[in-house]
Amino acid sequence: MEIVPLSLQPLFAVPLPRAIRFVVLNLEYECLKDKSKCSLNRIRRSSCRHCRFQKCLRMGMTADNVQWNRDVYSTDMRFKKIKTPELKNDENDISIVYPSTSQPSTSLYSVIKTQDQLYTQSVLSEINFDNIEKDMHRMFMSDLPSTDHGYFASLSPLYKIVEGLRLVRKSQRMEDIKFENRLSMETLVPHWRAQAKNTAILSMHSMAFRNIPLTEKSRIFKSLWQNIYRFERIQMSTEIFGEDCVNEKKLAISCERAIQLDALFFDIEGVAQNKLKVTLQDYKTFAQRCVEEVAKPLSQLKLSIEEVAFLIINFVLHNEESIIGESFEVCDKFRDSIADGLHEYYQKNNIINYAQRISKMMNTIAAMKKIHYDDLGGTFVANTRNAMEQEEKEMEEMKKEEEDEDEIIVVD
Repeated sequence: MEIVPLSLQPLFAVPLPRAIRFVVLNLEYECLKDKSKCSLNRIRRSSCRHCRFQKCLRMGMTADNVQWNRDVYSTDMRFKKIKTPELKNDENDISIVYPSTSQPSTSLYSVIKTQDQLYTQSVLSEINFDNIEKDMHRMFMSDLPSTDHGYFASLSPLYKIVEGLRLVRKSQRMEDIKFENRLSMETLVPHWRAQAKNTAILSMHSMAFRNIPLTEKSRIFKSLWQNIYRFERIQMSTEIFGEDCVNEKKLAISCERAIQLDALFFDIEGVAQNKLKVTLQDYKTFAQRCVEEVAKPLSQLKLSIEEVAFLIINFVLHNEESIIGESFEVCDKFRDSIADGLHEYYQKNNIINYAQRISKMMNTIAAMKKIHYDDLGGTFVANTRNAMEQEEKEMEEMKKEEEDEDEIIVVD
């Protein structure tokens, strides 16, 4: 039996009591024999587990007093207040209240430690559009939100993704979402960059993503971020619009904006109308497949946020071609832990026969993956490609006519 992570307060005077399971299972830690890591004056993530375990024993921990049936989801909450440093906007003495429980919160802000709050304020601030790559690099290099302490650190891998999802959806409009069917570069470029940043934030809530090298993070993110964003937005659209998402082709493209596919048009300065027309036709072909093959089954399933988190991370992990080497092994283990987390979620909610439901959920991943690779292969640019070929053909004919005119000999 796996011990569920306990609350945040110290147990037997030692924070993060992972060693409890080793009493029950008769397992052993090996001492690191490192002066810094074996010192328990300050508990760190890298502290020697053997020495921490021995301290637990000295403080009286035995198999008999391990609480097998502890209700970690109890509503009996203990709260602790801390004050943040002075902020630039003069918001002094901000108190964060966070509970000693492993139950997912409704908002990351109310449960994480000070530096995590400052981090969320930073990543949700206005984007510096000139430095979006630097922003991605900064987030991928950071250790935030912290996995060493605080509420976030106590969550299972699945609920870490859930918290990331809640964070990027924090400003999501529902009934009051604005429809904007005229799309220009002035609206599209900031929109794309904002969604790239949100996808990076969500990625940093995945322990598998955090545990792979920086170069791999950047490569995987570059190849998949657009379709991670699209998948998340399609699912969100089914929550906002219900059946209208499919019947009326309504899609939420951000937390603030939505489009109705049949009324959509591009208004891009400097691009000929005929080119815009065929590009729009290709985009609608792509979006229509997303609606029929992904949005329709998702709207029927009515997913919980735990299931959404499970699907998004599995969409990433099922793109095996983009994950190679040691990163694949890390992600494969992570996929197992996410599956275990969903199983525990179903058990907790007394959902027994869920195999068919998961099968339908995974079918949407397969559909989105097929659309993703069709997109990379150029399936959805047929009209644009034909228009370009036609234009090139016309230009060649015009050039040939000009050359023929130059060859005409005028006789006096």
